[in-house]
Formats: sequence, C-alpha cells, structure tokens
Amino acid sequence: MRAVCLAFALLAACAPTTPPPQPTTEAPAAIHLSGTKWVRVDDMNANPHGATMEFEGARASGYTGCNRWFASVTQNGEELRFRSVGMTRMACGADVQGATERSFLAAIGATRFGHYDRDALVLLDAQQNQIARFESTLPE
Repeated sequence: MRAVCLAFALLAACAPTTPPPQPTTEAPAAIHLSGTKWVRVDDMNANPHGATMEFEGARASGYTGCNRWFASVTQNGEELRFRSVGMTRMACGADVQGATERSFLAAIGATRFGHYDRDALVLLDAQQNQIARFESTLPE
C-alpha cells in the first residue's frame, strides 16, 4: 500500500503546474459594414415599410417588413455571411408583409458575398448573382 501511495505522490509531483488555457471571451471583430444602415429597394412587392438592416460590431439587425430581426455577421473581404438569424414573432396583418419578410429572410440566408459603397449594398449568392439591393439610410 505504501508503494502505491508513493507512486501517486511521485506522479503528482511530476504533473505540470501550469493551468490549462482558458477559453477566450473576446467579442467577434467588428466588420467593415459596422455603423451602417440600409433599406431594401429592389423588392417591388414589398410593403411601404420594406426590410431594413443595420450593422453594429459583428451583429446585424433591422426590420423584415413584419418583424424585428437580428443575426451575427462574418465578413472577410467581399465574403459576407449572416448566421444565427432570429426574430420576433408578431402576426403579420397583410399578405404583403409576410411576402416581404419571406423574401428578405431568403435573401440573407442565401448571401455569400456583399458589394457596397457609401450609397449601396448589394447582396450576392454563391454564384455571385444579385439577390438583394439596399440603399444607405445614413445622412450625408
């Protein structure tokens, strides 16, 4: 029994004393679009208060045409992805509101690239086909 206790004591003495690395809790890096606001302009069937998006840090949020939405965003050059999309669950009174919402959610779900300048943001799919167009809502 003494030999077993001695062996455990020696093993414990030889164990590394540095603590294991702690997971980082850093927030994702802000994207280039951070601080910008946009309204969708290419959905001709949208209700008068069409979809909007606003970027802050590595997050996006806005209005779908019926509900408020939010998502995490990753951007690497022109690559652009919306992930973990969530939204409120308000009942849409008109069919046009629901159609606006479905069109918008399909567009951000299919987005793989984004081209933008000061006045326009164009979302593109994996084949780089335009799937949505937005105009800036920030004052000049």
